Amino acid sequence: MDRTARFKTLAGGISIGSEEVTAGTLSGCFIDETDGSRVLVSNWHVFKGTPGETKVLQPGKYDGGGKNDVVGVVKRLVPVPPKGKLPWWKRIICFFLGWLLEEWCTAGEEPAKVDCACATFEPVDESRELVEGVYLDDGSIIHPKNSHPGDGILEKTVWKSGRTTGVTFGRVEADSAKVKVFYGDKWVIFEDVIVVRGLARPGDSGSPTFLATSDKPSEDDAFVGLLFAGSSEFFIVCKYKYIRPLLGVRWT
Repeated sequence: MDRTARFKTLAGGISIGSEEVTAGTLSGCFIDETDGSRVLVSNWHVFKGTPGETKVLQPGKYDGGGKNDVVGVVKRLVPVPPKGKLPWWKRIICFFLGWLLEEWCTAGEEPAKVDCACATFEPVDESRELVEGVYLDDGSIIHPKNSHPGDGILEKTVWKSGRTTGVTFGRVEADSAKVKVFYGDKWVIFEDVIVVRGLARPGDSGSPTFLATSDKPSEDDAFVGLLFAGSSEFFIVCKYKYIRPLLGVRWT
C-alpha cells in the first residue's frame, strides 16, 4: 500500500502533517479526556503550529496535501523542550552548526519526556472518516485495544506502523534511557524513553508503537508510545504513561 496517498478512511500509520511541516505519521484515533471527543495524534514536530489556527493535512504537504486535504486543526501540544528556548540568533547559528556545537545548542532547563500533539478531526471533505487502529502493509486495519505504560519492557519485541517504512519489528535495548535529539536548530534532552533496535526513516515520526505478543501484529498487542526519532538501526519512543497525562488523550 502507498502510505503517502490520500485516504478516505484515516487510521494510524499514514502520511499527515500540519501546514507548517513536510510530513510525518498519523499515530491514530485517540479520545480527548478533556471533552470526550475523538482526536488525531502525532508528534509535536509533525503537528507543529498554533493551537486553534494551524491546519492539519492528510496527506502531509510533502506528499501533495493541500487545501482540499485539510482534516483538522491543531488542538493542543506539549512543547519541546518543556521549558526554555534558544534566542533567535542562537537558533540561526545552531541551524547550520548545531551538529558541531552540541553542548552550546542544547535547549531547555529540564529534560523532555514526550514529543506529542493532538488535532481536531474536522475534514473539509465530509466523506472522510476516522477509525480506531492502524494500517498494516497489506492495506488492512488492525485495532490493538490494549495499552501499556512502557515500563519494564527491556529486551521485549515491539512493532510500529509508519508512513515511510511501514510495519517493522524491533527489540527494546533500553526502557528508561536518557538521549539527546537534534531538532533542526537545537538539541533537546529526553529522559525515560524507550530505545529500540529497529528500522525507521524520515517521515516515520509519530508512528504508533506496540508491545508484541507474537511474531506478527495482533489485536492482543498493547500500545506503548510514539516513535519520535530514529535511524536505520534504532528508533526512540516516548512512553504512553507520559503521553496520556501530559497531552490529555487516551488510546482507544
